[in-house]
Amino acid sequence: MEGKGRLQTATYALLAMIALVPSAWAGTDRTADMPDSWLVLYNTNNPESVTWANWYQEQWNIPPDRLFGIDAPSEEGLANLQVVQSRIITPVRDLLNIVPELEQTTMGILLGYGMPGHYGNPPQDPSTGGFSIANALQDIHDDSLAAALQRDDNLDNPHFLGRILPTERLTKATMTSGRYMAARIDAPTLAEAMALTIRAKALSDPSNSLFGESVYFDYFDADFPDPSNEWFWLKSATQSAELATLPWVQFDVDSNIQLPSDAFRFAIYKLLGWSATDFECPDPGSRVLAYHLNSLGALTVRSTTGEGGAYVPNALAAGYAAAIGATGEPGCCIGPFPDTLLAGLREGWTLGESFYLANPFDDWMWTLVGDPFLTLPNWFDPPPIGPGDGDMNNDGTVDGLDIPMFVQAFTGELTEIEVTSTADMDGDADLDDDDLFLFMAPILFESYDFDLLRGSGDANGDGHVDGRDISAFVDKLINGFDGDESLRERFGPDTNKDGEITVDDVPTFVDRLL
Repeated sequence: MEGKGRLQTATYALLAMIALVPSAWAGTDRTADMPDSWLVLYNTNNPESVTWANWYQEQWNIPPDRLFGIDAPSEEGLANLQVVQSRIITPVRDLLNIVPELEQTTMGILLGYGMPGHYGNPPQDPSTGGFSIANALQDIHDDSLAAALQRDDNLDNPHFLGRILPTERLTKATMTSGRYMAARIDAPTLAEAMALTIRAKALSDPSNSLFGESVYFDYFDADFPDPSNEWFWLKSATQSAELATLPWVQFDVDSNIQLPSDAFRFAIYKLLGWSATDFECPDPGSRVLAYHLNSLGALTVRSTTGEGGAYVPNALAAGYAAAIGATGEPGCCIGPFPDTLLAGLREGWTLGESFYLANPFDDWMWTLVGDPFLTLPNWFDPPPIGPGDGDMNNDGTVDGLDIPMFVQAFTGELTEIEVTSTADMDGDADLDDDDLFLFMAPILFESYDFDLLRGSGDANGDGHVDGRDISAFVDKLINGFDGDESLRERFGPDTNKDGEITVDDVPTFVDRLL
């Protein structure tokens, strides 16, 4: 431990002498995005875990007293609840009891790199994996075996919102005493564990935007053991009026169709046999969160091939910043609710608190693997407008106020270089009908996806121009539109941007296809 003075590794007696500024305790103003609202656990028996803790503290400016080294086993799965109680839960509980300042300010507990992830055996078959240690940390004052047997009819998280979308942010003062948000950061290697935080910080940068990226979903699977064969709560989320503005895109998880720019991916049932190739695509986008309602998804996060190929480590290996999975066979068809999770993120709240509000269970199996500080400050906002994007009056938006200046530039009344370049929407150094269409389209169709509006050749709306577009293009060429097409389906095959599909679009379509 030499040279690791930034970490708090002293005895409980010394910890009891820690003095925090009283104003920092204010529970009414304390939220989960504050660096000193989380207790970060690391394994003193694992040198790489110590390295990770030092590094993680620097990434989010976490106070040193918020890092707590534990004499923990190195295995990912522990034998039973008694081992978890003696080696992890009791030390954490004692720390918070002895240092009341920590208890009064801690809203979440992060199970860090190198810490065990699950314990025991689930009561259902197959009895592989076990209960989630991160989930157990949500309620460290009730760690009896009975607490670890919550089921669909006995939801235990007092802050679980069910079908209610969040309206008021949790503070330390409004959290039930003895309850904590929880998340886990672990991976096959130290570098891959660090990558989760690096991705989270990039997504949390206010200069970034998810605009043009989609929420992909597949709530039906004929093999799903529930009689309805569907993830009811995901279906409800996609049909929710409160979330209607999200860019939902349906896909078939079993078809291996490559999905471009999938910021989120929700689907059901496929258990094991996952690999990173299941998530490959030419334009992965930002890849915020992957969540599959299945068993064994987080059976291991330390190997992409171990335990038969679990979902979570492979989703993370494919570039997602976070993933949700179960550490065993949960024996239930209720997991964290997608609508509450997405609504919390849309509010600008952290991933850690959004997951906590969406998760019905304590002491069960559902686990968030990823950095709890992740936020999405520009939730699908269009990127800042710049030269060539029609912002004629430089107010940061393209709207009706820009029309007079655009018309003047288009008719040659304004010839200044800056004005001309701003009106040159397609960048061909000439103001023509193409620029007029591209200028008006965002105003008329509320879309800033210029690749889409310019006519990409993507006739079937799947985000690619390939052989699968041929039949869709021919169908629209012969039959036109039926009025139900998405913007991508309508503008994709209209390669000359004249508002209809005719033989004039064929040469450009063939060129882009090849």
